[in-house]
Amino acid sequence: MPQQIALVSRLLEKGVAYQGEDGSVYFAIERFPSYGRLSRIEQREIKVGARVSSDEYAKEDARDFVLWKAAKPEDEAVGAAWDAPFGRGRPGWHLECSAMAQHFLGETIDIHAGGVDLIFPHHEDEIAQSEAATGRPFARFWLHGEFLLVGGTKMSKRYGNFLTARDLREQGWDPAAVRYLFGQTHYRRQLNFTDEALSGALGGAQRLREFRDRFGKTPAGANPALQGSAAQLDTAFRTAMDEDLDVPAALGAVMTFVRSANAELDRGSPADPAALATFDHVTDVLQVVPAGSLGVPAPSMEGKGTVAAPGVAPAVGSEAWAADLAGQRAQAKKEKDWARADRFRKLLLDNGFEVRDTKDGGFELRRVAAPPA
Repeated sequence: MPQQIALVSRLLEKGVAYQGEDGSVYFAIERFPSYGRLSRIEQREIKVGARVSSDEYAKEDARDFVLWKAAKPEDEAVGAAWDAPFGRGRPGWHLECSAMAQHFLGETIDIHAGGVDLIFPHHEDEIAQSEAATGRPFARFWLHGEFLLVGGTKMSKRYGNFLTARDLREQGWDPAAVRYLFGQTHYRRQLNFTDEALSGALGGAQRLREFRDRFGKTPAGANPALQGSAAQLDTAFRTAMDEDLDVPAALGAVMTFVRSANAELDRGSPADPAALATFDHVTDVLQVVPAGSLGVPAPSMEGKGTVAAPGVAPAVGSEAWAADLAGQRAQAKKEKDWARADRFRKLLLDNGFEVRDTKDGGFELRRVAAPPA
């Protein structure tokens, strides 16, 4: 909060902000001529309001956005009001992002990311208040991701199709599979998230794990052919990532290398350590190879929190998946996180499993219905 208050004070001192009749502080868009260059919107096109109705505050210009809102009784009632030299109140919607960036990263940052829906007015206002205060560029590069669709509809709490990383983890999905799925679509294109797509991505990630295990178990030795393939991988990977973070092309280069390397190993050729180092470097950046080795026996259906092999995501609804989830439920109970434990129990029931606690602190797990189709 001190950093936000200092930023508003700085903008007032520079004359690009002013205090309205209602006590709120506003940014004067007309005093920042470059406003709109990120979204390519002309000032004459800026809609009145931009998250604040034109008659809600006494502004000099209906296009101006609020930096600091004068405190109202409802703000005081919930503790959302702070003292400041320009009056008691609370920050506007955009202020915190600029204050945090300047405090932790400096006056100019290298990369700023966000969803396409934040370009205007949020990011446009960030630029205005940051650059007006410092006189320096706010961000060198802007990366705006397209919407994630679930069943063809934009993922949103409003539509009831909201999914979190914790949800996927609790369902047993490997993080590498999720990254592999996201990496198959450029960040500026919409991605339709489905279980089928995620299952396919898991298969791709597991193929990379299988290749890495095979390479590591093959006798090592110099191999000019593998060195050449690795050099091509390195070049293609760097080119793809430099071209607007083209992760799909980078993943394609990885799979091309895997196919050529497998063919070389099929001929009984040695596994070149330098080639493996290149593969490891590239996949370490992308984080699409599941941790651990495949082929580890599935855990027992009874126990005290036994979990599946690290990094290997068993199929949702399988016994290995159920044992893993039951173990996580047991851990949640130990931590007295009852809501989380209940979510695990319901998820197990939804997939045909019943979990019962035992007197010795463990659990018993049994299938009570056929796996869901």
